[in-house]
Amino acid sequence: MADLSGARTPLPADAVWPVGHVAAELGVPTVTLRAWERRYGVGPRLRTDGKHRRYSTEDVDRLRRMIALMDAGMSAVDAARLSHAQGPVAGVDDLLGRLESYRVVEVDEALERLFEDRGTGQAWKEVIAPVFRELERRAERRPDCADLEVTLAAAVDRAAQQHVARRRLEPSAGAVLLVPRPGETHTVPLTILRAALIERGQPAIMLAAGGNDLSLLAAAQRLRPVIVVLWSMTRHAGQAALRRRFENSGYTTVTAGPGWPRPARDLDGLDQAVTFLLAEAGPAAAR
Repeated sequence: MADLSGARTPLPADAVWPVGHVAAELGVPTVTLRAWERRYGVGPRLRTDGKHRRYSTEDVDRLRRMIALMDAGMSAVDAARLSHAQGPVAGVDDLLGRLESYRVVEVDEALERLFEDRGTGQAWKEVIAPVFRELERRAERRPDCADLEVTLAAAVDRAAQQHVARRRLEPSAGAVLLVPRPGETHTVPLTILRAALIERGQPAIMLAAGGNDLSLLAAAQRLRPVIVVLWSMTRHAGQAALRRRFENSGYTTVTAGPGWPRPARDLDGLDQAVTFLLAEAGPAAAR
């Protein structure tokens, strides 16, 4: 059978195949390919003189992108829409360029594709966090650049929420509760941690910033999490007392964020946090 990926022999740009051949190569029934063409417009754009369908290399590449997005959990309609995208997903310079010209819709689209193509961890480490660091450096020299950080933070929140929204996990198995300390406004890393946990099948609930100690404890009493993560970006006088209140109420409590000085900081970095919380939450939920 021909190798449609061209892994061994590069395919000419004008190579074409019939629908049955493409279906067999991709492992998708012919009837499904025809349904995708009818419903989503994902199909061959070439016809022979006899009006038979013929798939080009570009058509097959688009189908591969659509299937990969669906395998990652995306709905067929969204996968079909995003499969139109050509070339690599947004990188640091590309995302910065879109932010600088306030192309907010394009920023949203780039982030959505970034999450789907690379997953939360790689999207954060390879693109999103470096962009934030660059914006922070610029803001030190030019305070009027701070609006770009706010715009990016809002866009990342939207994209991360959308990325995991279709993964309908029931918290009955035991959720991780993510708690920003009172007064904390920088919560994007906590949003990323939530998305990374849900990606791995671990229910995680993040409280909104702005609560006080009593409201945060009341939320924990209602949710009964298996573990509580207290997040602090900048050090605050009352955060140690808040941790003690959670612990005295019987909750396993860990800390994260640069606002917790070492050795008081338990979680340091996304990968370490996800690994630790998955290891702790699973056995705790089973008890």
